[in-house]
Amino acid sequence: MKKLIAAALAAGLLTSAGAARAADITVCIWGTITGPDALVNGMSYGPRDYFEFLNQTKGGIAGNKVKLLLLDGRYKLDEELKIYRRCVDQEQAVYVNGWSTGSVKALRDQITQDKVPFMTQSYASEVLDPQKLPYIFMAGPTYEQQMIIALRDLAKSGGKNLVIMHPDNEYGRGPVNVVRQSKVIEGNGLTLQDTIEFPYDAQDLTAQMLRVKAKNPDMVYVQASTPQLLVVLRDAAKVGLSAKKFVGNIYNISPAIPEQLGNNAEGFRAIQVYSDFGSDIPAMADIKAFEAKGNEIQKRDVYYMKGWFEGLVMAKAIEAAIAKNGGKVPEDISAFRQSVRNEMEGLKDVDTGGIVPPASYANHQGSTQARMAEIKGGKYVPVGDWIDAR
Repeated sequence: MKKLIAAALAAGLLTSAGAARAADITVCIWGTITGPDALVNGMSYGPRDYFEFLNQTKGGIAGNKVKLLLLDGRYKLDEELKIYRRCVDQEQAVYVNGWSTGSVKALRDQITQDKVPFMTQSYASEVLDPQKLPYIFMAGPTYEQQMIIALRDLAKSGGKNLVIMHPDNEYGRGPVNVVRQSKVIEGNGLTLQDTIEFPYDAQDLTAQMLRVKAKNPDMVYVQASTPQLLVVLRDAAKVGLSAKKFVGNIYNISPAIPEQLGNNAEGFRAIQVYSDFGSDIPAMADIKAFEAKGNEIQKRDVYYMKGWFEGLVMAKAIEAAIAKNGGKVPEDISAFRQSVRNEMEGLKDVDTGGIVPPASYANHQGSTQARMAEIKGGKYVPVGDWIDAR
């Protein structure tokens, strides 16, 4: 990974950012616009649209239009690393919103060195450390905290036996390894019967499902994204395993799952962190107003709501930094970034329009609350109250 970062640095993308002048407010976003994880890319369109909403309704932030870049990392590490350097050096972004677990883990030390506020789409606990990694923020409970919610739920229901499945990448392996090493499974009186790793791009998991069936677990926790979960549940049905046994994380709340799998998805549960698109909450009124101005909403799902929330808190921090500078955009980009970072960490009880409970960023997570949602009648239905995932 260091070689990939070095290659990006050597590609002529570095400039003397410290002496740069902030000509405007630039926010740089990259996601999997095309590629294997495109089903959940609403979380990249969401922050873009929120800033565009501010541009159209309030003239931007503190009267300054926001320059937005939405770039396609295609879930390829080398491409994501190049985009990061472009955002930081060429575009002089005051805030960067980046995609994958692999990229943020590869970049975490560089982000600290560059001193640029970074909103990661990953929930990996390994990049959450306000002291050692003071510029990285996320938008909810870590993958590990989400898994712990599921484990507690299993123990509460009287279940004992657990199987964990995950793809063969950092997004899959990392959180599972952290949870296994923490002994939290045993601490909840549970037995881990098996851990099954599968190819990230697998199109047939029938053999793995037969392995799961032989274990007859009370729950199968899947640390995967929507495309992989579709294959898991499809092939589980082939061998007679009910979706009710399976639980996934935030990236398994997607309308594509019940739409594509029908009855074979009924009973599947996942961790819900954000109110869904279309919920009766104040944030949806703003989204509808944005759409009414002729703006196209690319994705109508919970991930778009996540992105809208991210845009909202990023904008709050930028606005506070400008206020601290007498209402003017700081001319020095390094000073601007540092002020935004400080103001981000100082956000407390931010009204998110109902997307999540009031958000505070002293811990760099915004919110650690979540609830379980179950597919019933082809739709995700909350099956519990918001609880703290810590």
